[in-house]
Amino acid sequence: MNHPRILVVDDDLELLEALSIRLEASHYEVLAASTGEDAVRLARREAIDLVLLDIGLPCGDGHTVSERLKADPTTAGLPIVLLSARTSSTDYDRAWDNGVTKYLTKPFETDELLLAVETALDGSGALAPA
Repeated sequence: MNHPRILVVDDDLELLEALSIRLEASHYEVLAASTGEDAVRLARREAIDLVLLDIGLPCGDGHTVSERLKADPTTAGLPIVLLSARTSSTDYDRAWDNGVTKYLTKPFETDELLLAVETALDGSGALAPA
């Protein structure tokens, strides 16, 4: 049985590890990146089903990464869930403009994260703050 593959992108290595462990425990296959450049490279090279993407990243912030992924025909259809402590309408509007599926505000509960992942993967997710 194939498990959905999720690319988790965050420069907080402790959070990256915690998210990976939790997602793997929920039967997802996880690939991890800590920079925007690595995220774009992995998304283009690997068969990914969803991207969990922090906004504050080195080498291309989450907004830039989502713009690049949506502009590339090989990754344009990927659902993207942005993870951020930022709550400004500017960030939210930019995420919407970039075609992000969900904007999850940090801190979040594990159940919120898993629900965002499930709805984004099944196509029923719509951009909305958690």
